[in-house]
Amino acid sequence: MNSAQLCGFWLLAASSVLTLAASSAAAHPKLLEAPLTQISRLEEISKFRSGAGHDFSYDASFPFGASDSSEPPSSMKHYLAPLPAYSGDRVTIPVYAPLAGVITRVTEETNGAIVNKRVEIVSIEDPSYLLILFHIDLNEAYPQILEDWPIEFWPSHQEDDDLYVTTTVAPGDLLGYADMRTGHDFDVAVLWTNTDGERYWVSYFDLMPDAIFSRFTARGLQRSDLRVSKAERLATPVTWWGGRDEHDWLALARPVPMLSWGGAALIACLTVWVIARGLDVADDQVEQS
Repeated sequence: MNSAQLCGFWLLAASSVLTLAASSAAAHPKLLEAPLTQISRLEEISKFRSGAGHDFSYDASFPFGASDSSEPPSSMKHYLAPLPAYSGDRVTIPVYAPLAGVITRVTEETNGAIVNKRVEIVSIEDPSYLLILFHIDLNEAYPQILEDWPIEFWPSHQEDDDLYVTTTVAPGDLLGYADMRTGHDFDVAVLWTNTDGERYWVSYFDLMPDAIFSRFTARGLQRSDLRVSKAERLATPVTWWGGRDEHDWLALARPVPMLSWGGAALIACLTVWVIARGLDVADDQVEQS
């Protein structure tokens, strides 16, 4: 093989790798049109296939999740943890609809005396994607209970709430607030139904366009950082359920505080004054010399 042929071979190989990477990145449509919450208030995010929280992969006894049984035990969702200053209540961390969708299920989650909602939203643009939000204090305009799981799967089954305004949401609509009264985080998952009817958990960030993800990039995150590969999880099974492994989490760089218009104007005025004062001192020195 001469040098020209060798060069062509490497160009073809590189092109194939780039094409494969691009097709992988584009495997899921970028359905998200708005942030889920105020990104500036987040401190850390758990990785897809992490060992954070509890096993959330495949449960043969619960037919409402993934049908893909090939995944090793892991948390196939993302936990979003606010900065400590924004924890402790259920009125501080807003939760917005990140896509155009229809609420298809609302069920209660309880932790002692703490009660909040698990909300499922089907994408209008592509109904094969189901967004699931956990631990939300849901706005009363939306149903507080809807299509609760059958009692044989969910002993605390409740009847539908009839006193609501709508189940349709638009990107950016305020759904409610994360319930942070006792928790460290709230969570989001995405269930994708393939054309063959099989259901798979996919990363929420797989549906996020660059225009929104750039806000995470500005806080020091890269897309590749947000997941543990299937091969890695198979090679390193989770043994720390209920505990914390720092490798499960990604810390966001602290946001740069935004100056108010008045603060920016004051700094500009002080800067001009300092420069002018320096010029006056220089002029006085020249006159005295």
